Amino acid sequence: MMNFKMLMKALGTSCLVLACTVYSSHSAISAETAQPSKVVEKAGEVDLGALIQEWAGEMDHVYAETVIRNKDNSNKIFERLGIKDSAFKRYVNSIKPKENPFARLVPGRLIQARLTPKGEVIAIKLFKPIDTLSEDITYFQISRSNTGKSKFVHENKTSAFTTLPVAASAYVERTLDGAAQSAKIPAGVMKQVKEQLGDSFDVKKVANGDSFNVIYERRQLDGADLGPGRLLALEFFGKDKTVEAYWFENDNFKGYFNADGESVEKTFLRMPCEARLTSTFNRVRKHPVTGRLRPHWGIDLAAPTGTPIYASSDGKIVTKRYQRRGYGYWLEINHGSGYSSIYAHMSKYAPGMKEGVQVKKGQLIGYVGRTGMVTGSHLHYELKHNGQQINPLTADLRTGEPLTGAVKQEFDLAISPIKRQLALLGKFHLAHNSNSSVSIE
Repeated sequence: MMNFKMLMKALGTSCLVLACTVYSSHSAISAETAQPSKVVEKAGEVDLGALIQEWAGEMDHVYAETVIRNKDNSNKIFERLGIKDSAFKRYVNSIKPKENPFARLVPGRLIQARLTPKGEVIAIKLFKPIDTLSEDITYFQISRSNTGKSKFVHENKTSAFTTLPVAASAYVERTLDGAAQSAKIPAGVMKQVKEQLGDSFDVKKVANGDSFNVIYERRQLDGADLGPGRLLALEFFGKDKTVEAYWFENDNFKGYFNADGESVEKTFLRMPCEARLTSTFNRVRKHPVTGRLRPHWGIDLAAPTGTPIYASSDGKIVTKRYQRRGYGYWLEINHGSGYSSIYAHMSKYAPGMKEGVQVKKGQLIGYVGRTGMVTGSHLHYELKHNGQQINPLTADLRTGEPLTGAVKQEFDLAISPIKRQLALLGKFHLAHNSNSSVSIE
């Protein structure tokens, strides 16, 4: 995870932006600098395997990446990666199916290979998925062995990754999500943006002409792009409201603060999944299945089956059950200080979720479903305080203290280059009249 000293070093000189590569619909890297002298085409697309072989001839090794696709098999993947190693392929086939992820390919997972100029495998990694708040990554690795009878060995490993900051600027023409897509801001980052904006106004009412700037982490391991991480800074400029949030952490403080050092960190997520509100917290509601009038001490969030559900705050799972004529698959998390939360009608739990397990705010705990007494796929979410249900959409969930004294001075020093960076990005955005993102190296 990137700390603030590392971020300040990356952002310390505002002119760094001018030396960065800018990605937008109105700019691109020149062909002379972005492509090799010769490109081999196949059915209108670049033949990655041939291209890798061309590059590999000029170096000791080369890294290649691919993402598992629907209807993929190991041979198709190895061909895309440029692997020409019969001994490696025989070794993969010799691994027991229960230990071999190549025998049960999951679409969307990233694979990275390190190859010799002849296409022989030095090492290959198949990464498990991670969420935006993960601090390490687990992967299955096969590597060439210098000892023993076998040419290769395999193992499951967990490693910390490196991060670099990426800045992006977006201009709203129709919707917040549309602006984010134009600026190539990842969905995982936008979930965090919406969480920060959610306490200030309805994100669905963002107006044409609003704009926002963000800095977020991009995570890597040995050159492999592992996707976005934590939102580090947000500045939103609306017609009637401005919102700012800066991530700050030291030995004693951790969270989001505004420029004055006041905490904007919410103890709980108001909506623990990306979904549409279909039923509110209500003392009297007609039950959609039984037709009876009864209280609805929670909120219903409609989403497709399989939509990820995240823990609304740090805590311990105290209940994990199935209730056929009720909540279906559900669990309850005790957050301490009298707070607990309930997640019901799941399709399944995330791996490792069981009673007694500690979870972190924003950690994946399960998936939206339609188990129990339901009429459609949704999450029923409840938040309790001292045993009494409270409305998670309106309750005061902010408990953070403002920064003062020496810590406030440290915070001011930390966010000063970030604010300059975002201001310069905003000016660039206005000058080019386009949504854009900037990699800061």
